[in-house]
Amino acid sequence: MEFDSYDYEFLMTGIPPGYRFEPTDIELLQDYLLKKVNGEPLPYNIISECEIYGNQGKEPWKIFIETSTQTFYVFTKLKKKGKGKNIDRVAGCGTWKGQRTDPIMDEKLKIGNRKLFVFQVKGSNEGVKGHWIMHEFSLVDEEDKQIGDYVLCSIRNKNAKADTEEEEPPMKKMRYNSEDHNPPEPTSSASPLQTLLSDWS
Repeated sequence: MEFDSYDYEFLMTGIPPGYRFEPTDIELLQDYLLKKVNGEPLPYNIISECEIYGNQGKEPWKIFIETSTQTFYVFTKLKKKGKGKNIDRVAGCGTWKGQRTDPIMDEKLKIGNRKLFVFQVKGSNEGVKGHWIMHEFSLVDEEDKQIGDYVLCSIRNKNAKADTEEEEPPMKKMRYNSEDHNPPEPTSSASPLQTLLSDWS
């Protein structure tokens, strides 16, 4: 039995085609990173674990789709340089260079940090594919110390251009968050996937 790309996306993530994953900073920390750190089930299978640091093949365009305008969300573990406290952020031919750190507040309580990074190559820019930026989300305790080994990263290529000729699927485009585990159904008739799944039941 064959599935088209939209059916496959729905089966793998639970998110219908045409919907966009647009979580807030607090949702990323509380509903995804905290659950990952505690070993609890995640709301959706949309954020995978990925090693983005290392010497070989860790340039962002070798891990993610260079031409995509999509923001990619991944969990990764930070590695320290030797026995020190500094984080090793080497990634292939370059490094993720820190730009700034912003606190994430839940009302008046600080629950984490959002750090901005830009990918920079060592020496010549020859061979660089795109302008990659990353936001790294981390949980902190009451003493402002990081909780757990995992961080959650959102990564995208700012140079990627949307293909205006590509036709969007005729579905609703609307935001939902992790508290809504049953996104509103489209007003149109049942999709081919819904029909297919009903036949299996």
